[in-house]
Formats: sequence, C-alpha cells, structure tokens
Amino acid sequence: MKKILMLILISISLFSMEKENISTMMTNKINQATSIIKQKTLSDKDKADKIFPLFDGIFDYKLMTKLSLGKANWIKMTPEQREEFTSKFTIHLKNSYTSKISLYTDEKLRIIGLKEINTKRVWLLTQLVGSKDSYDITYKFYKSKSADWLIYDVDILGVSLIKAYKSQFYNILQTQSYRALLGKIASK
Repeated sequence: MKKILMLILISISLFSMEKENISTMMTNKINQATSIIKQKTLSDKDKADKIFPLFDGIFDYKLMTKLSLGKANWIKMTPEQREEFTSKFTIHLKNSYTSKISLYTDEKLRIIGLKEINTKRVWLLTQLVGSKDSYDITYKFYKSKSADWLIYDVDILGVSLIKAYKSQFYNILQTQSYRALLGKIASK
C-alpha cells in the first residue's frame, strides 16, 4: 500500500488542460516523474523536490483539505485556521510521498481512459502494473472556476484517499480539539 501511495504522487503531474487532453498530459508527466525516480544519484528528498513542481499545479490541496475535514468542521474554523490546516495537510501529504520514494521498483502506470461523471467531473482510470500485481487507481478531476481541471481525490483499489482522511479526522475531532488534530498532522 505504501508503494501505491508513493506512486500516486509520482504519477500525478498536469497543468492547465482541457478534459480531452488529461490522458495525454498524464502520460507525459508520468514519464517525467518516473525518469526522475530512476535517477540513482539523487536522494529521495532531491527526487521529491524535482517531482513536486510537476504536479503541484493540478492538485487542489485546499479542496482536498476541506473535503477531508468535512463541511461542518471546515465551517467552524476561522479563515486563518483553514489556511494553517491546508498548509500543514499539504506538507503532510508531501512528506508521506517523500518517505515512500525508495519503495519504487519497476511499476508502470497504464492509462485506461476517462470516465465522464458529469460536465464538471471526470475520472481518469489507470492501473498500476508491477511484475506480480496490478492495482486500479482512479484520479478524480473537477473543472475549477479558473477553467482548469484539478484533482480533488484519488481512489486506490476503490478506497478514496479523502474519505479515509475524513474518517480519521472526524474520529479525532470527536474527542480532541482542532489544535490536537493539527499537531497530529504536523508530527507525521
């Protein structure tokens, strides 16, 4: 599972695009990220530092944070708390990715196609293929107000990354404060 999470972040790297171009752009950026990962002379941190600029423009970290916290919790937060939590959650996601770079071996991400959910949502269906196993990964895009297609969630083997975080955050916030949750995110 750690390999899968690491490869999700490797495989995501798009900029502004039209819906019809998502698959092509994904293929190009995946190839760039894979090339960086294979450079044995770079440390894992150096690899991550080269890969993040490839995909930072297509992840909507603020929306991912909002969805992970849930509407009720998001509304309770001040604008400053929202900004702070989004920043810490983004760092948490990136640190999680960086810690898994060394798990990469020879896996390939195969693009299966786009599934149009509605006019503002499309899913990019992919499969991570290794020497022994393969895993279905779905990248969920939405059409943002700026007209870019951005990722708001990733499903791995049918499990939503956002729903998993939402469940964890909900459980913590039932008995602890926002500050305690922020501390847990920052410490990982």
